Amino acid sequence: MLFVHFVLGLGLLVGSLGYPAPKDQDEEVGAQLQKSQTAQEDSQEASKKVFGTIDLRPSAVLKGQDTFRFENSAELGYQLSKKFQVLYHQDFLMNLYNPSAQSGAQGLGLQAQDGFFDWFREAWLESTDGTFSVSYEGRLYLPVASNRRDAGLITALRNYFIFGKKVSNRVTFNFIEAPIFHFYDRPDFKGRANPILENRLGLQLALKLADKWSLSLPLLWSATKLRSMSSSSNADLDHFVWINPELSYAPNEKYTVGMGYYDNTSLLTSDLSAFQVGEGLEDGIVQCFVRANL
Repeated sequence: MLFVHFVLGLGLLVGSLGYPAPKDQDEEVGAQLQKSQTAQEDSQEASKKVFGTIDLRPSAVLKGQDTFRFENSAELGYQLSKKFQVLYHQDFLMNLYNPSAQSGAQGLGLQAQDGFFDWFREAWLESTDGTFSVSYEGRLYLPVASNRRDAGLITALRNYFIFGKKVSNRVTFNFIEAPIFHFYDRPDFKGRANPILENRLGLQLALKLADKWSLSLPLLWSATKLRSMSSSSNADLDHFVWINPELSYAPNEKYTVGMGYYDNTSLLTSDLSAFQVGEGLEDGIVQCFVRANL
């Protein structure tokens, strides 16, 4: 089991490619979990320090629902220094076709999803040869999404410690340790316990395939401590394992296009007692995306 825990701890996407959290994770339903975009080069001109990004993702659900939707995001930030930036990020979900659902959280129409303030410190520590670095990213979530607001979310604080190892000009490994603190005003909602603590571990293999082509291969593992529900004195520990490979093409510094996939069902059971890789891969989301830096 220790070996299984170690293997599962390999995976979290770093870099400019985005990766979503699985929909079954209460702290990030239908949202793009995306590392902050590297801002423009430092400049004395104020206009150069303000930056923004729009990410459009047409997405098809593979299992259970004949659904087509957009999982979009927008962000606006300010470059405080060459390696430190702050921004606000907002996710949006828009179902264009979902015959089995009415209007509402998963029905037709546009719904605001997660919104958060983000601050990122690039290369907090760096080796003299530039092949190893430690970065930090912090996020403070707001109760923007209706499902989390109804569940009693006050805020959530994430801390990403990013360890990068550059093997060559084309191969980079990134490891992350990410403790997350959840704050809710009630222990549970509609029979489901709210989270209180979470930890994410992982490793991403980032490949530069060609001058403008990149491939990201992450495996992610989240372990979440749930609060004691009003109907039970036991607080459970919930595990979720998923992947989010993405292939991207950046013709210039302003635009990036590509395609990706992520699974909605964990590749292992919530107690890590059994694999369910086939079921997990079958229940997934296929996406294309267009990202524009404003």
